[in-house]
Amino acid sequence: MLPPIDWAAANGHYDLVRELLRLDGNHLIKLTSLRRTRRLETVWDDEEQFDDVAKCRSQVARKLLHECETKKGKNSLVQAGYGGWLLYTAASAGDLGFVQKLLERDPLLVFGEGEYGVTDILYAAARSKNSEVFRLVFDFAVSPRFSSGKGEELEEHIGEIPSDFKLEMLNRAVHAAARGGNLMVLNELLSKCDDILAYRDIQGSTILHAAAGRGQVEVVKDLIATFDIINSTDNQGNTALHVAACRGQLAVVEALILAVSFISLFKKQCWRNFSPYGCIWFPNSHFQKIGPTD
Repeated sequence: MLPPIDWAAANGHYDLVRELLRLDGNHLIKLTSLRRTRRLETVWDDEEQFDDVAKCRSQVARKLLHECETKKGKNSLVQAGYGGWLLYTAASAGDLGFVQKLLERDPLLVFGEGEYGVTDILYAAARSKNSEVFRLVFDFAVSPRFSSGKGEELEEHIGEIPSDFKLEMLNRAVHAAARGGNLMVLNELLSKCDDILAYRDIQGSTILHAAAGRGQVEVVKDLIATFDIINSTDNQGNTALHVAACRGQLAVVEALILAVSFISLFKKQCWRNFSPYGCIWFPNSHFQKIGPTD
């Protein structure tokens, strides 16, 4: 069961959030937890009827920041270590103005703070479907800058940025765009790509694995139509089909099956993993039987 503060923030009831925080300061830890935020995204943000939840949470975060900075005796949320949560919340809502304000204040927030890292911030920007927000966040990530300490001026990075750093940020960005379902941004990032299989995470997953695991059907269809990537495997030997099936992403499984011939898809190893002489029951109720049952 979700605590009252999560419901209050999701509905944009700032006064209620403020009162709950006044009664128990520990509610702030719950409100800003990355783990809890991800769970809320699963419950609310991925359903169309709850499209305004991210925006409501961003409005609450903005008001909290403003109150903490304008009232005497209160510490700023950024100074208190909640800058990562603020930027993640603003980016996930596609709130360009709020994102700009936070990055102008502390440009290094793009690399996260506390639980939140740069990959999380990029993912939040991607899932908002606001391409301007993503481009802004990515620009600050790939070209670090620092506050000059003189007013609101920002200084660009000092010296040449290592190519390995740029490639790492690009790799994280394409995975974030794939998981977040932002096809426009993903295509922009891949426009000059020579080898799409070079973009892998620490588990060896390609961006097709990333999109399949999050149920991003349109991204999956675009990738398999553009690149020869459908049979690529991660470090454990799993294809994107394995990942999608394991996570109950029915629409992605159907798209992947339709994309290839029966023989190439269900080769010996893949068919064995899908239990041809019985059936596999996935947590998703839409999955029934796979393979012959005679």
